[in-house]
Amino acid sequence: MGLPSSTKHQNDHNLPDVLRGTVFAAIPQRDHVALDFTTHAGSHLELHIPRSLFDALCARLGNAYKAGCWVAARCGEVDTLSRQSMERYVNMMTCDKLSLERGSSRVLRITVSSITAPEPSAKD
Repeated sequence: MGLPSSTKHQNDHNLPDVLRGTVFAAIPQRDHVALDFTTHAGSHLELHIPRSLFDALCARLGNAYKAGCWVAARCGEVDTLSRQSMERYVNMMTCDKLSLERGSSRVLRITVSSITAPEPSAKD
């Protein structure tokens, strides 16, 4: 299944603070979008979203702001879990949102990196 592309307008806007108490920015790269924010639990995270996957979220949700808010909200739902659990959850939810097959090796993956806070112990 081909992923739809978003317009240049959707990709060029930086995202403002989307959750109370968070620092949030989108840094467009050639092949991915980096989202940098702090969760309610205080973890400073950086997400790398493949460009085509972010474009598909933009097309599905309306624009880059809404796509960034949606991804941040999914991370916020599981921000007390381990980084690996958070990554699996946000990828599962993204597959569901875009009607993609979960676990397929052809589906591009969002990666989650912890920047400053130590990773919480796994609760799953």
